[in-house]
Amino acid sequence: MMGGKLGAGREAQVYAWGDDAVVKLYRPGFGGHRAEVMALRSLNGHRVAPRLIDVADCDGRTGLVLERLDGPDMLTLLQRQPWRVRSLARALAKAHLAIHAVQAPPELPDLRQVLASRIQDAEMPPRLRDFALRVLDGLPDGDRLCHGDYHPGNVLLTADRVAVIDWSCAARGMPEADHARALLLLRWADPLPGTPLLSRALMATGRSVFAHGYVRNYASGGKLSSRQVDSWLIVHAAARLSEGIEAEQPMLIGLLDRAARKATR
Repeated sequence: MMGGKLGAGREAQVYAWGDDAVVKLYRPGFGGHRAEVMALRSLNGHRVAPRLIDVADCDGRTGLVLERLDGPDMLTLLQRQPWRVRSLARALAKAHLAIHAVQAPPELPDLRQVLASRIQDAEMPPRLRDFALRVLDGLPDGDRLCHGDYHPGNVLLTADRVAVIDWSCAARGMPEADHARALLLLRWADPLPGTPLLSRALMATGRSVFAHGYVRNYASGGKLSSRQVDSWLIVHAAARLSEGIEAEQPMLIGLLDRAARKATR
């Protein structure tokens, strides 16, 4: 039943699976399918993610058979139709709020533990690591479904719905924590290698408007502790260093250093 390749990422490849489905085939050694299966099952019926049809074994590799959704991702739309920045920011926030309304399966990883582990693995001055871990210690547990890598590239727009894909980082935690991770990516994630300087400049302008619209619409749709979001941003900046994105390191270290100095005043 497997057809042509439709896409590929670090953890998995996606192939056509009949006429109305795709199979996300995880690469050997990656275990994100466990979290993805639990997240998608908890979202069944909410129409904010593709429906999980089956879990298959394909020559020893785990494959998730998913509803096929036809439509561009939001990042592509932003690049093609930048005049839609405000309406797309509103759609991004609305979908995120719908996700955070769902109670996470208890078997999903605890987000605070995931972040603590990533901070321990990240390269940074010890004083900044200690500071980030202290901030994390003061933040609450939560029981909401968190995507873990929420950004426009993981949001599809079909003819009748907005659907969020790539749930391998799903966890159980506070909505403010997942919101802060999205905000970090929207504001400061480095463009893909090879992006021309002019495109980078245009993206920097557009992303500021887009991030502001996302924050405003998210805040208007639910209770949000801005103080907690600021603290979670510190934690996520430290955890982001574990991903080894060299171009982002000076910015992330600077953000942590400024926050640590401010905390001692």
